[in-house]
Amino acid sequence: MKLRTAQRRLLKLVDTHRLLAFLARRQFGKTTVFAYIALKKMMKRKNHTVIFGSAKLNLSREIVRKEAAVLQAAIAEAKSLQVADALTGQVPDKLTADDFAGLFEAQRLEFRYFHSRSIYSRTKVVALRPDTVGETGDLMCDEIGFVKHWREVFEAIEPIVSSDPTFRLLLCTTPPPDDTHYSYEMLVPPPGAEFPINKEGNLYRSDWGLDVLRVDANDAFADGVPMYDLRTGEEITPAEHRRRAPNKDAEDRNYFLRFIVGGAAACDLMHLSAAQERGVGQCHAAIIEDDADFGDWLAWLAKHVDPTVRIGLGFDVATTTAETSNPSVLAIMEDHGAEKIYRSCAAWKTRNPDAAWERLDKCLDVLSKRPGGRPRALAIDATNEKYFAESTRKKFRAIVPVHLVVASETVEKPGLEVGTNWKEYLGSQYVAQLDDNHLTLPPEAWFRADHRLVMKDRGRFVCEPDADGHHGDTFDAGKLALHACQSNVGISSTMGIRIGFNSDRMNWTPRMHRPLAT
Repeated sequence: MKLRTAQRRLLKLVDTHRLLAFLARRQFGKTTVFAYIALKKMMKRKNHTVIFGSAKLNLSREIVRKEAAVLQAAIAEAKSLQVADALTGQVPDKLTADDFAGLFEAQRLEFRYFHSRSIYSRTKVVALRPDTVGETGDLMCDEIGFVKHWREVFEAIEPIVSSDPTFRLLLCTTPPPDDTHYSYEMLVPPPGAEFPINKEGNLYRSDWGLDVLRVDANDAFADGVPMYDLRTGEEITPAEHRRRAPNKDAEDRNYFLRFIVGGAAACDLMHLSAAQERGVGQCHAAIIEDDADFGDWLAWLAKHVDPTVRIGLGFDVATTTAETSNPSVLAIMEDHGAEKIYRSCAAWKTRNPDAAWERLDKCLDVLSKRPGGRPRALAIDATNEKYFAESTRKKFRAIVPVHLVVASETVEKPGLEVGTNWKEYLGSQYVAQLDDNHLTLPPEAWFRADHRLVMKDRGRFVCEPDADGHHGDTFDAGKLALHACQSNVGISSTMGIRIGFNSDRMNWTPRMHRPLAT
């Protein structure tokens, strides 16, 4: 097999690493070397299965044909290899390019390497989706940076590889175009990492814990892989290729393997990680399954909340309990001047309003016993749960000022762009605190994943739920809590009522006023 230097190194590393990633420039031959590795695995072990997962199964038929052609070429010299229909087990007498691509698209394509007339090993080609990677064996995942739900796919893959110490997981890709993608977190090099030009590539371990063989355009060029001018076709150096590139970001990702921070994520990964590092040992995000869990969370909160500073509560409400429905989240934010500490949050699912009110009442009771007194305010999302939110306001307005926030309503403040609504306004305030390194956040992984679901699209905050129903709820509750702890003591609700304290903090009574700006 005529392989490049870094490809040969990858073949050796696969034998010593159960988990390995191949990060290589475009058109370096990642899929081709994967096909060689699959063939090697089948030749070495009898009755062995290799699952080859590709993101490209979801693309056009022409791209599928091209990938099928690469695989066909890679196995052309193997006389003991057959291509079969995985569903029927039949081996076609003659397999045209269309037949090959059709099996590929239908996830019925299977390569078989025969050790004898009755014993064979196989490579099965599947789409990279959580429901298609259930078979056991070695797993090889191609172009993971472009798999739509890679986090969920990896969660389905991990138990398979963990079930047998002989199984291997090999990943390959270029950096994803968006830093919200889970592969970004898995593959991004440690801060300050340097990669000298090396035709064998550079091996590093990401902060996530993944060993990565990295081969960029300079490494490949040193190994004799040329680059050509897009217009004239003349051979040029990698530096000149980049100079002439019309899209420098795409060039940096696709050829120089740079992980570009930003993308469409509302919460920058680096700032989010730094804020969570500050929160280790002092902040906590809890998933509540029952009343016992809630009691444990309250005990933690009573012990760790600051006894004297101003506190705001944010309540992002949901009253459904389906497996993939989004949860309610109650967030506690402390105001330490320029610094804000997202002390804790509790997430639960319930359709019983009495249960939600009981938990909110117990939380307010714990917080009100501090020397600093009652929380500054409670802000509730009243966009989709208007009846519940209004009932909650009436129930608790004698205990804490309550602000009902309707995301679509316009914010009337001097200097704001005309038409700015509460969703964009509060989201922008929260992200600004994060970007300025003024936020301290809970360190839990699920909290970070939930925050990373929130995207910026042409100035708007949007969010697509994940497989578990998370919908950026910790982000929404956090921005409400930030708004509550920064608000004046009297907060105007969207119902046109201002609730405030009288001069005696301990004998608090509601008073009616005209609405004030918040």
